[in-house]
Amino acid sequence: MIIDFDGLLDEAKKVKNAVVGVPSPEDATSIKTVIDVKQKGIAEFILCGNKEKIEKLLLENKGNIEDFEIIQADTEEEAAKEIVKLANEGRVQVILKGFLATASLMKPILDKETGLRTGNLLSDILIVENPADNYKGLLGMSDGGLNILPNLKQKKEMIENGVKVFHKLGYNTPNVGIMTAVEKVKDSMPSTIDAKALTEMNEKGEISGCNVYGPLALDIAVSREAAEHKGITNPVAGMVHIMIVPNVESGNLLGKSFTYYLKIPVAHVVMGAKIPILIPSRNESEVDKLYSVALGVIISNNG
Repeated sequence: MIIDFDGLLDEAKKVKNAVVGVPSPEDATSIKTVIDVKQKGIAEFILCGNKEKIEKLLLENKGNIEDFEIIQADTEEEAAKEIVKLANEGRVQVILKGFLATASLMKPILDKETGLRTGNLLSDILIVENPADNYKGLLGMSDGGLNILPNLKQKKEMIENGVKVFHKLGYNTPNVGIMTAVEKVKDSMPSTIDAKALTEMNEKGEISGCNVYGPLALDIAVSREAAEHKGITNPVAGMVHIMIVPNVESGNLLGKSFTYYLKIPVAHVVMGAKIPILIPSRNESEVDKLYSVALGVIISNNG
């Protein structure tokens, strides 16, 4: 079981023949990330974009041009389309967004004929080293990036995507908390109704490979004492490994609080496509991107 980001890097290094495709890596942060990942022996890369600009950035950041396969593309749309094509051909096992708009990357990924759709919901799972003291390990959260106001079916698929990630990280039966503002079901709060329904689905075996419980407020999710004080005895309470948030606003706020208030690294991956997709924002650091690549490589491993 991987309990910290050092362990994440160590596990990623064990994966053989992982190739990461990067459309438009035409900024210093993207280039520093691919150089760092390559030097650490985590993955190989195919870079697609303005070849002259990419080579110039590699040299400026003390990278070796010969370490990378570089494919010329005149536009970011062309670069994204080429990387998706390589993924469908099996030449790329992970996609990392470079310096291009997320929409430009997602368009070819979501193309019904030539994209990477599987029929499953795409959702973003963020991972951090658990900042609370209830357990030493990794904490997941979904979804602060893609699904604006997920319905019950989408939340079920978000759980399934998150559980797949945690199984890859060595958590055999992760605890999933369905997050709301309160612990009781209220007709005036639809998220609590969904939380109860998801809990019941898990009890019936309709959601497997994990323990699901909700509704849960944040304090009850991370504190046994808080749970006991409110008379909540479910074993998930106080020991949540994966938080499923009710909407993108709450997920976005929680995710950015890790970065900007707690100052801790994050990694995240989009699940539900044929291969892991990494869509870090342009403001994310090389460290966060490094950990995201390691996470994607681990998930891509079918061995």
